[in-house]
Formats: sequence, structure tokens, C-alpha cells
Amino acid sequence: MVRQFLRKKAKIARGLWNTYFVKRGEIRDGRERWDELHYVHGVSDRQTLAADKHLIAAKYHYNSVELKILRHLREYGIETQGSVVLDIGSGAGHWIDFYKSLGSASTIGVDVSRLSTEYLRNKYKDHSDVTILHGKASEILAGLDAKFNIVSAIGVMFHIVDDVEWIATIKMIARSLQPKGLLIVGGHFGCFDGLNVKFDPDGGVNKRLRSKSRWSRVLKEAEFSEIRVYRNQAYLWIDDVLPENHLLMATR
Repeated sequence: MVRQFLRKKAKIARGLWNTYFVKRGEIRDGRERWDELHYVHGVSDRQTLAADKHLIAAKYHYNSVELKILRHLREYGIETQGSVVLDIGSGAGHWIDFYKSLGSASTIGVDVSRLSTEYLRNKYKDHSDVTILHGKASEILAGLDAKFNIVSAIGVMFHIVDDVEWIATIKMIARSLQPKGLLIVGGHFGCFDGLNVKFDPDGGVNKRLRSKSRWSRVLKEAEFSEIRVYRNQAYLWIDDVLPENHLLMATR
């Protein structure tokens, strides 16, 4: 537990150093990184986290996040049966399957990875309730007329490293939600803002952590309400490096 705690704190400390002192991290498009760095041996849940992530560690991560979502849905009486879902950053389809298991009527899955998109289209080729689109969230949202009950963006919003694009994406998500629609975001939501914490081999930043206060401010500007953050400390209890897995829930 202590080692995992220190690992996470060291990551934040490096982020502070990279962001505010050496100012490391160039903004790049980054849409090819998943195919080049993650899905080199196929597409799966564990490879969405890292190319060599252990299967058990990946399942542990996803299950810990599911429990937080289920808690929120149950405690606040949110009905998922018949819901229309937008899943941003679909990867291998884990969250599409999760919402289907909760009775979703239809889902649109979005991913920037070409390999992921091909995999998902084949996986759901016989599922008329699932549509897979290829591209950035902002690009897809700009062309969608559908209204959603749930927009799920788990482990993806911190990969939108351009702040202008990040804010624009949140505002487009808000416009795409039904009244009382729910946004679910997986991330960090700490006290430090705009930390560049992960880089591609060419030096481009591919993960930027925004603070809880900044998230709240931007969400309120986009007319979200009832913003809640759930701290997920499951990473402390497994000897593996897991991504940021706190959850933010916001009602439109």
C-alpha cells in the first residue's frame, strides 16, 4: 500500500516539475499513439491501459471503477433501462458491454484508434443497438444530432491535452445530453491543475490532469449541476501501476 501511494505522489511531483518548472510537453494530435504504442499485439481491455498490462490487474481496475458507478446510479435512483449512451474512448468495448448489461437501448461508441474502431465494428457487427464511429470526440460530437441519457468518458478526457479542445468537448457533451442526463468521467481531479504527467517517445504530452476545482468551474459554465467526485483508492491494494481511476459524476 505504501509503495503504491508513493508511486502516485511521485507521479504528481514529476507532473509539477514538468509543467511549472521545465515546461516539458508539446501538444500533439496524438491519435496514432494507441495503434503504435498500445494495440501492437491486438485490442483488449488490458491493452487499452498499456500494451503489457497484466490481465488480472486490468480486471481489478475496471471492476473498481464499475463499483463506483453502480453506487452512484443506485444511490441517486438513476434508471439505465432503455437509456441512450455515448461512450467516448471505447477501446475494446468494456463500457459498451457494461451499459448494455444495465439495459441500455442503444450506444454510440467513439474512438480515435483505427485498430480499436475496426475491432469494435467487428465485435458488434450483429448488434443493431451499437454504432461505432472513428475520430476525436469533438469531431464526432460536432456532427451528432442524437440526445443521450448517459455520456461516458472514462479514462479519456485527460488525453485531450489541448485546453481549448477540452473545454469545447465538455460544452458539446452538455449540448448532447437530455435534461437530467448524466456525464461520467474517469480521471484524477486533485488540487493541482494542468499537470503534464505522461509523454510519448517523441516528447509530446499525452496526459494532462486538471484539478477538481477547474473541472467544477468548466462544468458549471456548461450548465451542469450536482457535480460529485468519488475517490477510488483501489490502486493502493494491488502491486501494479494503474491509471487515474477516480470518478466525476455531473448531471445536466
